[in-house]
Amino acid sequence: MEQTDRKPTRLLSGTIPFAGIIILVVVLAGLVVDATNVDNDNFYEDIIRQDDVATKIHQNYVEEISSKDLIDNAIKGMLRILDPHTSYFEAKQYEELRIHTEGKFGGLGIQISIRDKVLTVMTPIAGTPAARAGIQSGDQIIKIEGKSTAGITIDNAVKKLRGEPGTKITITIRRKGEAKDLDYEITREIIHIKSVPFAGVIADSIGYVQLQTFSQEAGEEVEKSIRELMKSGINGLVFDLRHNPGGLLPQAIEVAEKFLPRKSLIVSTRGRVRGQNRESISGAQPVYPVDLPLVVLVDYASASASEIVSGAIQDWDRGVILGDTTFGKGSVQSILPLDKTHHLKLTTAFYYTPSGRCINRPENAVRGTEADDEEENSDFDGEENDSAANAKKSSEIDTATYLTKNGRVVHGSGGIIPDTMVEQRVLSLPLRSLFGRDVFFQFANIEYPKMKKRKVKITKEYKVDPATLKAFYAYLDTVKFDYQSFAQLRFTEFKLSAGLKDTVDSAGNPVKLYPELPKWQENEKGELSRLMGKVDSLLRGESKRALADNEDEIKNYLCEALLIREFGQDNDIVYREKLSDDPQLQAALSLLRDRKQYSALLQPSEVNKAAAADSDSGKKTDKKKK
Repeated sequence: MEQTDRKPTRLLSGTIPFAGIIILVVVLAGLVVDATNVDNDNFYEDIIRQDDVATKIHQNYVEEISSKDLIDNAIKGMLRILDPHTSYFEAKQYEELRIHTEGKFGGLGIQISIRDKVLTVMTPIAGTPAARAGIQSGDQIIKIEGKSTAGITIDNAVKKLRGEPGTKITITIRRKGEAKDLDYEITREIIHIKSVPFAGVIADSIGYVQLQTFSQEAGEEVEKSIRELMKSGINGLVFDLRHNPGGLLPQAIEVAEKFLPRKSLIVSTRGRVRGQNRESISGAQPVYPVDLPLVVLVDYASASASEIVSGAIQDWDRGVILGDTTFGKGSVQSILPLDKTHHLKLTTAFYYTPSGRCINRPENAVRGTEADDEEENSDFDGEENDSAANAKKSSEIDTATYLTKNGRVVHGSGGIIPDTMVEQRVLSLPLRSLFGRDVFFQFANIEYPKMKKRKVKITKEYKVDPATLKAFYAYLDTVKFDYQSFAQLRFTEFKLSAGLKDTVDSAGNPVKLYPELPKWQENEKGELSRLMGKVDSLLRGESKRALADNEDEIKNYLCEALLIREFGQDNDIVYREKLSDDPQLQAALSLLRDRKQYSALLQPSEVNKAAAADSDSGKKTDKKKK
């Protein structure tokens, strides 16, 4: 595996260091020898038995089965009993993995989706061939190289649109407001996926950096962003790792170095193979001064490399972790080539934060669902199986306590628990219904050309005016948007339970959901129908009022959709609009303004002091590794 003088290149989920992956024969031999000797099993005899089974099936089964199908499914069967992060890659999947982790590919520079069953441009990426050619958000790609895209999948569309840099491709666009379809001939270029999509000074000399993935350029981009912010004279920083699923382990180490003093332990890895047991130490001076306050934002989707960085910062009391508990993916994957086109991403170690805790959730170490387990063990008593599974899970839960540099108590086996919990706001039901119908995006694509004709300027100060809001509600009527409140849903259930409404089966035949109920007399039905009509009318009015109650947020999302239409998804103006009403970010800003509260969070509480005393008296089960 690729190795540098100070950093191991063990991989996190879904990542590859692609300066060239070299697995030495000695390493492979070491893996095999350790695996067979330590287990003291009959490994080679079992391999021969598996080979015999495959041979007999291939030669004697009643129908011809290709050897590829046999072996591929045998491999999948072996992996099924391992953790969910171990994967087998054929050429196509491996290429996608490589593209993702390199952070660049040959393409046009557009984000696409299937909307209303049509391949649609969500947004062009600024500075790419598509953006320069004039491709717009909402454009429908109806042909690629003259061939219809009807029924195309996202995977197939991506495969057709990507290609060697310098090659040309023609796409046919259907755009609202245009009399005819438009052909664009675009030359593919290397498209760089930004690790840091936005950084800037957001309030009161406080900087903000969002890191969305740990690709090969993550460390470099974070350092560049911090240095630019330091030139602006910031006195505090918010480092946003929310919805960051992780990436390359070397990049996690490099990013952590930007905040921690030189020679700080960042992470250690431990596995069955001796070569997996390593410690990663910061080898550079921090870019962000250690005397300036730092808040790191995390959430349930912050995983892997994100947890390494936030865990190290927390353990060294370098900054305050704020948000929701992270995902809990604390395992390390290595990419092992099998031949020229097939690769195995294998979990080979767990990683540990500087205090010595492994934050891997037990459920992230077990493959499959309960349904899978029930199907696999259908010959056994389910209750006993559940008990065994629960006992296994309980035995894997780390109940030890660990101490940070300042003596604060932290815990393992369940993600990084923030120093201060701030839940992200959950959208109301009316807003969720609107997003479910994708109405903001769709309306912006219809209204934007009309606004241009009316010479309405969409700037960073733009606010939704009454005319645009009225047009939005009119649009909801045209698409027959019908928001049903909880009361309406319950009322519908009541009508069904009372046998007052028929439904149909898959063949369209009427079915009474409650045939055991007595039939209503005609006079009763009439009276009930009148009553139900009044209730329906009242509830519909209530639903309209529910939308009106959310009007301020509706305006915000309309504004955001129109700003994206004007400037593109990755524009600073759009990011600032999204962040302007972010409760977790606002909590971080408040904390950075209140240095007393910030400092207090990094000191042990009375409960922590008691736990530390217990630890000193021998009650702590694991020693910290600082």
